[in-house]
Amino acid sequence: MAIRDATPGDREAITSLHVRVSQRAYAGMLPADYLAVIMPDEKARLWEERLSQGVDLERLRVALAHFDNELAGFSCFLFDQETQFGTYLHNLYVDPAYQGKGVARSLLAAGIQRFSSRQRNRPVHLLTLADNHPARRFYERINGQVMEEKRGVMASYPEVFFVRYQWRSADELHDNNFDLARKT
Repeated sequence: MAIRDATPGDREAITSLHVRVSQRAYAGMLPADYLAVIMPDEKARLWEERLSQGVDLERLRVALAHFDNELAGFSCFLFDQETQFGTYLHNLYVDPAYQGKGVARSLLAAGIQRFSSRQRNRPVHLLTLADNHPARRFYERINGQVMEEKRGVMASYPEVFFVRYQWRSADELHDNNFDLARKT
C-alpha cells in the first residue's frame, strides 16, 4: 500500500470512490433517489471545489491509499469547519475490496502525520449516521467519544440522525489508532 497526498488530478477517482462507497454504505439509511441521483452531483461539486485549484494545506489535508495504482481509500481533514469541535475528519472512505487491510488506519495515521504541531494538539471530530454501525464500531475501537447526537435535514428528505465522535487531540487519535493496530 502506498499513501500520498491528493492532487487536482485525483478529483475524478476520489469522486467515483466516494459515490460508490456511499451508495453501498448508506443504502437503507438514506433515500435511494438521493443516493442515485442527487449525491453523485453533490460529491462531484465538493471535490471540484476542494481540489480544482490545488490543495489548500491551511484548510484541508487529503490523503490517498493505493494498491498497485488503484485507489483503495481516502481521508480528508478540514481545519476550517465546525472549529468549535476541533479539526473535522470529514471523510474516511475505503473501497470494500480493501476493507480489513488496515487502509483506514493508515489513512488516519498519514493524515495526522502531515499536521502542524498546532494542528496535532487540537481535538478531532467527525459526524457519522447514527445507523452506520460498522463505522461507529471502528470509531469506538479507537476510543472516539460520543459528544452529541443530532438531527439533520437533507434537502427535502426526512430527518436523519447523526452522532459526533471526538478525540481530545489529533495525537490521541493517532496513538489510539496505532494501539488498535497492535491488537489486531
